[in-house]
Amino acid sequence: MAPPAQRIKLNRKALREPDEFQTLTNQAAAWAQANRPLLVASGLAVVAIAAAIGGVSWYRGRQSAAAAIRFQTAYGDFQASRWAEAADAFSGMQRDYAGTGYGRLAVLYQGHALARKPDPAAAATAYGEFLASSPKEDFLRQEALVGLARAREASGDTAGAREAYEQAAAIDGPFRSDARLSLARLLEVDGKSDQARELYQAILKDSPSASVRAVVEAKLPADVVASAGGESR
Repeated sequence: MAPPAQRIKLNRKALREPDEFQTLTNQAAAWAQANRPLLVASGLAVVAIAAAIGGVSWYRGRQSAAAAIRFQTAYGDFQASRWAEAADAFSGMQRDYAGTGYGRLAVLYQGHALARKPDPAAAATAYGEFLASSPKEDFLRQEALVGLARAREASGDTAGAREAYEQAAAIDGPFRSDARLSLARLLEVDGKSDQARELYQAILKDSPSASVRAVVEAKLPADVVASAGGESR
């Protein structure tokens, strides 16, 4: 059998003494009263920080929306082959919306517009600025490198063009075939026929599109084409 529960005896002195919760509550209230200015300041600081964060978020969203509209307008000039107007519009976006995704992309398209204007030197500068921003997307970096290579080639900088084509060709992306074909072409111009031939063979082994394959096959002997075709299958 369990022992009988013991009754807790409370004397009059214990009943008159406040319990621990009441003591702590009174102490907290007293501290809050004594430090009221500090609490008010802290509360205002929290409200100010929350408002600032909300304001920044609102501003960024507003900037992104405005940048998207500006980009569409500039791209309309680009599609209409108004190269000078498009280049100026994209340049303005770079200035006004540099912190947005569309503002950064505008630098790349400024290079495209300048290249078609044509102003290869200015285009090379724009492509260089875009690459200096370290774009995260490999395909955009590859696109800019191909554009830079073409601009350098148009400016007579063959060595610089070859370097940019090599960097673009090293990236597995949609512009790789263009970069490799252009690189092989420059190797031929430089009298490096063996290196060009090796590159053409490598392109052929990757089972390129019909248009690329037609270009490569025209550059290689029939027996090499047949051999490469057999390996690709």
